[in-house]
Amino acid sequence: MPRKISKEDEQKFIEYYLEGETAGNAAQSAKKAGWTSNPTQMGSYLKKKYAHEIREKNEDRITSTSGLAITVLQDLLRSEQDAVRLNTAKLVLEMGGFSSQNINLNVDKVTQKSDAELIEELQGLVSKIPALKPKLAMIQDNTEDESGDTPDNGSEMDENRLTH
Repeated sequence: MPRKISKEDEQKFIEYYLEGETAGNAAQSAKKAGWTSNPTQMGSYLKKKYAHEIREKNEDRITSTSGLAITVLQDLLRSEQDAVRLNTAKLVLEMGGFSSQNINLNVDKVTQKSDAELIEELQGLVSKIPALKPKLAMIQDNTEDESGDTPDNGSEMDENRLTH
């Protein structure tokens, strides 16, 4: 005679499926909860039946331990070992949605570049990032206002020199 399914046994299955040595293994969790006849089939059935509850309990567990996890990551970011700090930083950035494809760290010694090289680099950035052009124009306008030199004033001076 087949064994009758009890709510209590189903709750045990969920508990075993979420924690302990059978965590994540539906067949072993069903066996531990008391299904000795065909635990693989029963585990699969119960996993599907309680998928929503299993997800909620997992989310609760993650939420309740996230503070500790953040503290551990913060401690690892202060590690004396460079490799530990770097790998932790990468992990934190990846979890935040940043990946190596969208982070471009370009470290140059700017003091070793000539003015012409810096201007060329800036022009390249302006062509790649159109939103940068108006911001640079605002900076240039502010700089010209502070110095009193504007392209218009310079033009008038040149015209005056030519006519006099």
